Amino acid sequence: MGTGSVTTIIGIDFGARSSGNTVVCEERTGRFVFHRTAKGEDGDAWLEETVSAIAPSIIFIDAPLSLPGVYHGKGTDYFFRLADHQSGGMSPMFLGGLTARAMRLAATWQGKGIGVHEVYPAALIRHAWAHLGILPGKPIPKPKLRIMAGMFMLPPPEPADRHEADAWLCWLIGHKHRSRQAKVYGKKDEGLILA
Repeated sequence: MGTGSVTTIIGIDFGARSSGNTVVCEERTGRFVFHRTAKGEDGDAWLEETVSAIAPSIIFIDAPLSLPGVYHGKGTDYFFRLADHQSGGMSPMFLGGLTARAMRLAATWQGKGIGVHEVYPAALIRHAWAHLGILPGKPIPKPKLRIMAGMFMLPPPEPADRHEADAWLCWLIGHKHRSRQAKVYGKKDEGLILA
């Protein structure tokens, strides 16, 4: 991981703690590189070490990073944030422990000066299905990955599975956000989701 080059953003598909499905995607010297925790390994400890080694400036993670406003004295919905309703996302309360783990990691990274944003690849994919003619549940063909990337100077990624594909989509949402092209759901005082 230590390449000596500056990685500005990374995408993270955040999985169950010991599932082996937590994946980090970074762009390194014109190519996409995936890092993955091993099955049975403490994914959170691995992720902290991996982020420390890569040293990104901004992280885009597919996991809830806030709770519904009712828990802060605002609103009446105990299950969903406005961003969840707008994006079609799952309740952070339903995801329970995963939400708590993601919020803890985000607070740790933010304490080190790293920006952290919640993203939702499924919302981006739904948009791509509609505009690129991709059938739901089918792999995204390489030419359409390139179109989705919107950057013809880089080769499309070669994800081994849906977790690597989601990590790349998190990276892509981060890239879109930096150029002010990402869709933003929710309200700032409750939590935003980017897609």
